[in-house]
Amino acid sequence: MSDFNSQQREELAYWLAFNMLSGTGLGFRKIKLLHDHFDGLQRAWQAPIKELDVLPWLNPSIIERFLEQKKAIEPLGLLDKLENSGISAFSYFHEQYPNALRQINDPPLILFAKGDLSACDFNHSVGIVGTRKPSAYGQKLAKSIAAEFAQSGTLVVSGMAFGIDSLAHWGAISAKGKTVAVLGCGVDICYPGTNKPLYKAIVEGGGAVVSEYFPGTRPKSWHFPARNRIISGITPALAVIEAGLESGALITAKLAFEQNREVFAIPGRIDSAMSVGTNYLIAKNTAHLFRNAGDIMEEMNWVSKNKESSSTTVVTLQGREMEIYELMSAEPVHFDYLIEKTGMNTGELSAILTMLELAGVVSRLPGDWYSREKGSV
Repeated sequence: MSDFNSQQREELAYWLAFNMLSGTGLGFRKIKLLHDHFDGLQRAWQAPIKELDVLPWLNPSIIERFLEQKKAIEPLGLLDKLENSGISAFSYFHEQYPNALRQINDPPLILFAKGDLSACDFNHSVGIVGTRKPSAYGQKLAKSIAAEFAQSGTLVVSGMAFGIDSLAHWGAISAKGKTVAVLGCGVDICYPGTNKPLYKAIVEGGGAVVSEYFPGTRPKSWHFPARNRIISGITPALAVIEAGLESGALITAKLAFEQNREVFAIPGRIDSAMSVGTNYLIAKNTAHLFRNAGDIMEEMNWVSKNKESSSTTVVTLQGREMEIYELMSAEPVHFDYLIEKTGMNTGELSAILTMLELAGVVSRLPGDWYSREKGSV
């Protein structure tokens, strides 16, 4: 917040103001049109009615409700309150607003965050969701799979609800990884209240708690379906551990599928109520079957690298990069062997090996020998 100049600071105040509107008919798309038309939300907020009347995407009832609600909202007062709270706010166009979230149909106008959002790599993240009442099998898998992701450098995202969500967060934390919780209330409110130790551990562990709701907003039942679209939209992959057929996790999986995200599900016994939903997703080809974090990383073409001088991170390998990487192991292989196996010419192979070296997942050894970087998987 302190990095903003006075103009950016004032513009943020009006993003906050538009975010406070409710039931006016001004959703994200119309507000973005207003932003683009007036070259900023401050001018849109302050526009006289005659300038709003001529806009084809606003009808008289929307304008009337907007003008009525404006009377009770003080943009600069909202900004002062936010700054005093110590909570960060990232509008749709801010560089720290996760790019994947911009691609969904109804992204949040603003993402509020407590913690270090800048340290979170959403390009290599996985949402983990499931039932609030997992079996012993589901409990074990949620923690162990989240820990595997954390060890690989993959960011774990969930909703901090009871059950699978909380277990996934704890699994990531236990492996000293980062995790992000998406809340259906203000980020200054821990919900459920019994998760205060988890809430604290997420923030202090280098992760973040995020929400589209202004600080102080209490949890409401209708906030949680809206929250689910952020969990699925902010990550390129969603993993469902255990879920009944009417589970909220299945709604999140449906949202992820509609958002063109990769959906994965753990299979379970056909007579288990908590596996009906995951088995259904697999049977309907809505989700890939997976057994562990490695299955998802392989499907996503993610490779983890672990340099001694830095923390574990994840890189994405595309096409022939992955083909060459898979021909290697900890034991060195010669350049000529890779030529023979891939059929590439010398120049093409050399270029790709250089890219793999720069990515930190392959090492070049004397005599044109190559091996996987120590710690990469």
